[in-house]
Amino acid sequence: SYLPWFEVFYKLLNILADYTVKGQESQWQELLVSLHTLPIPEPGVPVHLSVHSYFTVPDTRELPSIPENRNLTEYFVAVDVNNMLHLYASMLYERRILISCSKLSTLTACVHGSAAMLYPMYWQHVYIPILPQHLIDYCCAPMPYLIGVHSSLMEKVRGMALDDVVVLNVDTNTLETPFDDLQSLPNDVVSSLKNRLKKVSTTTGDGVARAFLKSQAALFGSYRSALQIEPGEPITFNEETFVNHRSSAMRQFLQNAIQLQLFKQFIDGRLDLLNSGEGFSDIFEEEINMGEYAGELEEHTQKTHWFAAKGGGAIFNTVKTKANPAMKTVYKFAKDHAKMGIKEVKSRLKQKVYKLCNVLKPFKLILELKEGPLRTWDDHRSITVHFGQVGRNE
Repeated sequence: SYLPWFEVFYKLLNILADYTVKGQESQWQELLVSLHTLPIPEPGVPVHLSVHSYFTVPDTRELPSIPENRNLTEYFVAVDVNNMLHLYASMLYERRILISCSKLSTLTACVHGSAAMLYPMYWQHVYIPILPQHLIDYCCAPMPYLIGVHSSLMEKVRGMALDDVVVLNVDTNTLETPFDDLQSLPNDVVSSLKNRLKKVSTTTGDGVARAFLKSQAALFGSYRSALQIEPGEPITFNEETFVNHRSSAMRQFLQNAIQLQLFKQFIDGRLDLLNSGEGFSDIFEEEINMGEYAGELEEHTQKTHWFAAKGGGAIFNTVKTKANPAMKTVYKFAKDHAKMGIKEVKSRLKQKVYKLCNVLKPFKLILELKEGPLRTWDDHRSITVHFGQVGRNE
């Protein structure tokens, strides 16, 4: 299947194995037929196969957790932090990468697990979790790739003309690379990521995935300050602005980043959602809004004020639709907690709103430019509470 439902498939295979051992062929056939004819459900939807068998469709937009996510769990156990960092850096520079292991399940887990740490971006090049022997020539491909190779084939692979290839041997936990990719990443981002990964608290839950997400936000989260808005024109992305507004230590990396296919795919996807009015809200945007990037948000605020003066109408229409991820976060938060005590909801919502305030300030200015000063309920309330609301009781 092309669906990345690893835990679901483990469960289904175990059920089939149990039917086989017990000689329950009719149940075995019934399960396979029902799965084959089942339309693909939406994420989070429970699917009942029989009285005792069901599964919930995974949401690939959520961060993988340890030990629930087998791929990330095996990857984190098999590869030490230093090599995980080197591999992460090599993927950010879109190198030719080989991962070898003598155990196929671990090999698969390490390939999928390492690629998942790029979220919200995705590997855009050749991607083969387990390389079949008859396709071994792929290792000589001149373009970037991420390929899993069983250790029994590595002797043949090493006998081929391999230039500038990063090789991770999972069995020996060693990594060979001709590049200084990790040293080329901003030092503060690398040290922060390393410290998070070495904390005991990250070994369970979404701690590992969250650590990489924070690094992605630190590296790429300022993309919003480079959104170019002109009256009556689609929103575009200004590469020069994206690179030049950062510190000198970050500029060298970003100059390379704008050439990466994974970054271009990410930006194109964001622009499509913004210009269609569909909008987006995901954990990456939430991390930018609520993370440790106050300086970036302040610069984003100032930049959007300039954009507002140049093209308030364009961004106004965007905000008026569902394209403001911060607002979607607030409303989703309120909806999900409707059954909580009113005092707790108010307290937690107030904290969320306070953290989002810096991001939403520009949109208040835009509305005022478009329709005049806003009438507020309370001088101390954040701009957040005014959007889409007409009274205190709503």
